Parts: sequence; C-alpha cells; structure tokens
Amino acid sequence: MQKITGAASQPAIAERVGIAQSSVNRWKTVIPKSENVIAFAKAYNRPPLEALLAAGLVSEEDIELTQVPRDYAEMTAEELVTEMGRIAAEMRRRIEED
Repeated sequence: MQKITGAASQPAIAERVGIAQSSVNRWKTVIPKSENVIAFAKAYNRPPLEALLAAGLVSEEDIELTQVPRDYAEMTAEELVTEMGRIAAEMRRRIEED
C-alpha cells in the first residue's frame, strides 16, 4: 500500500478512496473488505485483481494466473520490451512442450 500511495498518510488515502480513515487504519491488522480493496485500486489507477491478490482476498490458484496482466498503454518502452521477451519465452516453452 505504501508503495502504491507514495507513502501517503492514512487520512489522505481514506479521502482519495472515499472511505473512513478508521477503515484504512484497520488494514494493518484486519483483512480489508473486498469493496474497499477494489475502491483503493481504482483510486490509485491499479488493477483491482492486483489489489485483491495483495490483500490476500484471492490467490493465484483461485484465479489461475501466475501474474496480473498490466495495461500495455501504461508501460514504459523498457517494460514493453521486457514483456515482449517474457511472452516470446513463454511461446517457445509452449511450442517445445507440444
């Protein structure tokens, strides 16, 4: 959460997400409600699934993903090149398995 918010204060996070500050404070000790996790993700322009995974509300096995896909339009050129390499390697692996 600190990484995504840039270490914003709890009041600032609560205001941006549109929830009570006490809810944000409880996230340290209690798994947050899924609707608050999704609201957090949307408020900080992150994929809701990524937030649900980070909060422990779903697992990779639950959704059968090894990583959360990102919006390519938001990636830097370097990230796109890395992603293209990852996809090419995955395609090679699948071809070799067949």
